[in-house]
Amino acid sequence: MFVIDEQPIGIFRIDGEYFALDNRCPHAGASLAHGIVHGDTVACRIHHWHFCIRDGTYLDESEPKFNVRCFPVRIVGQLVQVQI
Repeated sequence: MFVIDEQPIGIFRIDGEYFALDNRCPHAGASLAHGIVHGDTVACRIHHWHFCIRDGTYLDESEPKFNVRCFPVRIVGQLVQVQI
């Protein structure tokens, strides 16, 4: 987990590709970076809400209001850069 301009960001790596999500679960605010990762999904460690790491979609129901924000990522040399 990283904080960029006061925004907590969870960084995930799937098959060599990096993704950045708002690190706060919209339900209870738990860290998604400390959640349970399976494939391209992450589950909040408190109430086990599931999110797509690739785009932040809330996967347990069709409730877009619970999607988490996804941030563009690029790799420059050995740096992972996240656009806020």
